[in-house]
Amino acid sequence: MNQTFDLPISNIKLSEPLTFSHVFQPIFSLQDETIYGFESLIRGKKIQNPQFLFALAEKQKKLFDLDMSSILQSIFSFNKCISSKDKDVYLTVNIFPSTVLEPSFLCFIEDMMKKVNITPNKIIFEINEAETVHNFKKLKEIVRYLKEFGFMIALDDLGKGQSSLRVALELEPDMVKLDQYFSIDLERSIKKQRFLEWITSYFREAGTLVTLEGIETESQLFTAKQAGVPYGQGYHLGRPVPLII
Repeated sequence: MNQTFDLPISNIKLSEPLTFSHVFQPIFSLQDETIYGFESLIRGKKIQNPQFLFALAEKQKKLFDLDMSSILQSIFSFNKCISSKDKDVYLTVNIFPSTVLEPSFLCFIEDMMKKVNITPNKIIFEINEAETVHNFKKLKEIVRYLKEFGFMIALDDLGKGQSSLRVALELEPDMVKLDQYFSIDLERSIKKQRFLEWITSYFREAGTLVTLEGIETESQLFTAKQAGVPYGQGYHLGRPVPLII
């Protein structure tokens, strides 16, 4: 399904309105090698790089419009494509903190949930921490409300940029996703192996799931398992592809 999104972009010549769709990358349970869920990833028809796409939207003050449209399309597409036999599969949806803080966000979400057959506890909002949060107290309040409503919360790219353990402790997410940096040369880095063992143990005690991103080789996968990491994502486990009805 393609979504048409009228986004005026300076310095970019588009002969038609910007269109986008989604691909879905599997998240695996590493211990029993089953699919835990899928992460929805946006792809533009003319602009494939999601970071560039959202940067352009922010420049044109359209970030909330694009992010909200992407979230809605992700959930509606997932609802249409996942059969009843896959009812235990989760969907992770990327979201900017500024979107969560928009006054109309909760109304959009509550209205959307009336139109799908997915229960809130199967949807994980994956908060993109690359964006600076100007009202952290309000963000915590809305995150708490979303969790009370039944949604799960994930913190994306822990260990990248401004992403920190402090934010993870403050938001108390259901899942933390470790940046792909920790997968690079993992099989040869004792420091990274010990870090994964420590952080997995720490969050396990807190009841928080840990997912390692960027697993691209069999040796990385094996080492992640040895470190006790419960969930993984990366090209070695599965590439992002469209869901087929």
